[in-house]
Amino acid sequence: MRRIPVITIFVLLLVVLGSVVAWRLFAKQETERRNAVAHVQARKTYFKMVMTVDHPAGNIAREEYTLIDDDGKSKASYAVSNRTGTIAKFDDYVPGYDVSFAFGKAVQDGIWRLNTKHRRALDEDGYTIHVEQIADEERGSRTVTFTNPAFWAKTAEYHITLDPKKKTPTISDILKLQAVSNRDPDYLAVVNDFKEFGSPRFKQTITAAREKLLKS
Repeated sequence: MRRIPVITIFVLLLVVLGSVVAWRLFAKQETERRNAVAHVQARKTYFKMVMTVDHPAGNIAREEYTLIDDDGKSKASYAVSNRTGTIAKFDDYVPGYDVSFAFGKAVQDGIWRLNTKHRRALDEDGYTIHVEQIADEERGSRTVTFTNPAFWAKTAEYHITLDPKKKTPTISDILKLQAVSNRDPDYLAVVNDFKEFGSPRFKQTITAAREKLLKS
């Protein structure tokens, strides 16, 4: 009877041991991957962002743009009203990830960084931005108001504080004063995110609704 060399047995044992270790590592990684996927699928994800535009003059009194994603179910809405109380509203259930991408772009453009700005003139359109988000057990929301986003994006206001100890500042004093610009492009960027969202059909419906109320 031919005997199996000891070295062969040793190699076979190493192969078996390596296979067991590799299988256990793979099984552990696969289990962790499945658990991670299950955790993501079980998370409650919800976000909503709304832009309301109040027009102080003209036939159109108010417009409202709404984007919602509730656990992957997305909807875009638009409502417009005139000064006699007539309201035109429609909803568009959006397949795919367009609403998620729009939310991500708005976050990148600074929707969470916006702050309420003082009204500069009574005849300017008023904007109200509301955003809320739920991710698992974490949640947050924010509402801000402002007017004329193009002004905040392109025009710099400077606030200068004069020295109260000097009755009349000299030219040299004025040149040395520190001025702080509050130019902020985030307001216009976020407004454009709302207005630029949607398929051609969605945008055409918005245009048709506005034109109908403008003629009413």
